[in-house]
Amino acid sequence: MAQKTFKIGEYAIGGIITVRIIDTIVGINALDWNTKKVVMNNTFQVHDFHGCNYSEIDNYLNELTSSYYADRILNWIKLNVKFEFYATK
Repeated sequence: MAQKTFKIGEYAIGGIITVRIIDTIVGINALDWNTKKVVMNNTFQVHDFHGCNYSEIDNYLNELTSSYYADRILNWIKLNVKFEFYATK
């Protein structure tokens, strides 16, 4: 499991975005700066490394924050998603 908190401030809804990755499931929460309560949240399933489409995650992040921070968060997600590869016979 990988988890990271991005304290962005006025450039993000709520000011704080947390990302939690468990294998191929990505959970993204926007938290209020003062109360730390969830303002918006969503969960995404990333299927495989070559065929995965990160556009849904990118669109959601662009709703939450600027394109600069959305790109930084998406790059962190791409580095931390773990895929299970099964040998074929």
